[in-house]
Amino acid sequence: MKKLLVVGFAFGALIAPAMAADLPLKAAPPVFVSTWTGCYIGGSVGGAWAKSDWTYRSINPYSSFTPAGPIVPGDNAFTMSSWIAGVQGGCNYEFQNRWVIGAEGSWSGSDLDRTIPNYVQVFAPFSTQTVSTGINSLLTVTGRLGYSFSPSWLGYVKGGYATARVETTGVTNPPLGGLVLNWTTSQWHDGFIVGVGGEYKITQNFTLGVEYNYVGLSTSDHVGPVSGGAIGPDNQIVHRVNGNIQSVMARANFLFGTGSAPLVARY
Repeated sequence: MKKLLVVGFAFGALIAPAMAADLPLKAAPPVFVSTWTGCYIGGSVGGAWAKSDWTYRSINPYSSFTPAGPIVPGDNAFTMSSWIAGVQGGCNYEFQNRWVIGAEGSWSGSDLDRTIPNYVQVFAPFSTQTVSTGINSLLTVTGRLGYSFSPSWLGYVKGGYATARVETTGVTNPPLGGLVLNWTTSQWHDGFIVGVGGEYKITQNFTLGVEYNYVGLSTSDHVGPVSGGAIGPDNQIVHRVNGNIQSVMARANFLFGTGSAPLVARY
């Protein structure tokens, strides 16, 4: 009896590996990683630098020696720097080869403003003329093309439409002989935006990033009434204004609706 048991155990030990080899193997569950597919909303803050130039096109108290006299040739040039902050929202789609396409809209506010003496002081030494340019609001709609270097890192370029509100002001101080001769104009300037940036996923639904943008604004006529005394048939100032803005901003986004894909298929 003992001999039979020993023979049985030995036989079982010999055939067990062969039987196990014939059994179907259970596949390991796939490992999934997050993708950049989905939508997001967030905020941004940073610094901005801007330039703007004026060219007078009409008789006005800041470029003419008399209300009916010739325009004094010349331009006013402004350089500005300030903080900039805003909100953004958009959607991305990541392909299996790690390329990411998307679209984004944003609004930013800033305190870009500069006041300088007018390039010619028509009423000196009795009165001083100062002129100002301000850019306080920027809207953009862009497309984005990016590459997912890892499940957590995304680099991208962007480009599209931009429009900014540009305000111009002139002040005569003190008023000359009772004439105030002040004016303010405001105009939305259409243009374009190009930029580059990167994002990192802190968690599945939260990212931090940094972005550089350049905004080129169109040249537009600014027309506005001048207070206190006639300077022409319509008592208006007319000047052509252009501008551009550069910014570097830190961004934080909340992602929702993000998906996942098998690790082997993507990385």
